Amino acid sequence: MDQENGMDLDRPQVIDEQEEAEKREEKERIKNEKRQVRQGYRTLIANTEANRKELLDPTNNGLLENLEQANKLFKKVFGTNEATMDAKALMLSADLGVQKAKQLRMGQGGFDENEYVTRLISKMGGHEIDNDQQAMDWAKIGKIAMKWSRKAPTMDFMLGPMAVEHKTRTMAQRTRVVRDPKAMRKPQELREEDIARQENETTKNVMQINSILEQLNRKVNLFELVINPESFGQTVENIFYLSFLVRDGKASILEVDMADPNLGDVDEDGEPWVPAEGANIQPMVELTEVPTAEDYQGGLLKKQMVLEIDMATWRNLIEVYDIRKTLIPTRVSKETQEKGKWYG
Repeated sequence: MDQENGMDLDRPQVIDEQEEAEKREEKERIKNEKRQVRQGYRTLIANTEANRKELLDPTNNGLLENLEQANKLFKKVFGTNEATMDAKALMLSADLGVQKAKQLRMGQGGFDENEYVTRLISKMGGHEIDNDQQAMDWAKIGKIAMKWSRKAPTMDFMLGPMAVEHKTRTMAQRTRVVRDPKAMRKPQELREEDIARQENETTKNVMQINSILEQLNRKVNLFELVINPESFGQTVENIFYLSFLVRDGKASILEVDMADPNLGDVDEDGEPWVPAEGANIQPMVELTEVPTAEDYQGGLLKKQMVLEIDMATWRNLIEVYDIRKTLIPTRVSKETQEKGKWYG
């Protein structure tokens, strides 16, 4: 106590202690309520599992009592643990309800259809008097059921047009097409003598180049052999056909010094021939003997090359080598059908 100012300095401390005490009591109360709720759920779940057989009896209303008890406990649920236990109890009751519904059969467990029909007839006044059957008053039953089914009429909307015009389907008559026998043409009949067998052009042209080299019987310049001054396309074809002879070893392409065309691939000492600087080297083609397996085992190697040619290079080669006539005759393309002959 502050005597000069007349103030009690210990009062705030007392208030804080009271608030803390109230909070502790509230926490303790909530904890006790949670404990009671969990205990109630445990008891409910244990009783449900223990009395499973009795609860499945159609005359037993234990499931409804369990639901009412679970609803009361759920009002006191505060935490997730209690909510989990509530869900477990609800699922257990739902499973028992499904099993109970599956076991329910007409004439078993409390519902007697004969008794139901007898009471219904009695309620409508349908009794036999002196073997006369009195009419049953169905309106009486309707008034009883009306209080359970009576409801205010709702407003509905009309869907669709007010008037519907039915469309009549017109059946189109199909006229049968009658062909004139005079206008019909008979397909052409082919006979064996009408079919001219088409030869293999590649093989034929390769053999032609081989025959030309045999007739020349000498080395011939590669470009003078394959270039056709009249057709760039046939020049490319000639290079293609010549490649088959080179691949099979029937012809070879050599680099020859035009100052000594008879010089071989090796010099006098057996060393590979190396052209002199400034020598006039030309690619020459000649026929050769087909190599044998022993030749390849002795070290003979196959070499490949890619020859690139375009129209500009083709024109320059024609001018440089002054090619005016082709060694390989210009080929004439055949028509698919010629003089009534069919190629097959």
